[in-house]
Amino acid sequence: MVPTAFALVALKQFVSCTPSEAARQRIRTGVEMLFDRACVGGGWNAGNSIVYGAPLAPHVEPTAIALIALQDEFPNQLIRDSLAWLKLHVENLTAIWSLSWSILSLFLYGIPVGELKRRLADRIGDGSHIRDNAALAVAALALRCGETIHPFALMR
Repeated sequence: MVPTAFALVALKQFVSCTPSEAARQRIRTGVEMLFDRACVGGGWNAGNSIVYGAPLAPHVEPTAIALIALQDEFPNQLIRDSLAWLKLHVENLTAIWSLSWSILSLFLYGIPVGELKRRLADRIGDGSHIRDNAALAVAALALRCGETIHPFALMR
């Protein structure tokens, strides 16, 4: 699910600079796949939403990343439900990775992220205790969200 979402962001950026019907078709296929994999009630996890007939719960990071990929899609009920789910679950987040992706996602939908950025900055401190460079990089992007060009905002 997450690789599809990142591929969608890349393809959508490509199409905005270099129109291509083949890329547009792949975008539509990717969007439909994300919609198909959404969890019951909104949000996403790492794979299918139902396994052996049982619905699976959504997770923060896949939900945030899927919403980044869908930022320019019509805000249908699934997108609205997923945003609501993310806003509800972001209140209790402490993980740097989860907070960072949530900030990057929610900002694109016009949801205030100032308090989340403060919480993230408190968790990071000077960053010397963070051993995961990917988490540190995403946190750096999230902390500058709204101050510089958003790295995942789609050109319109």
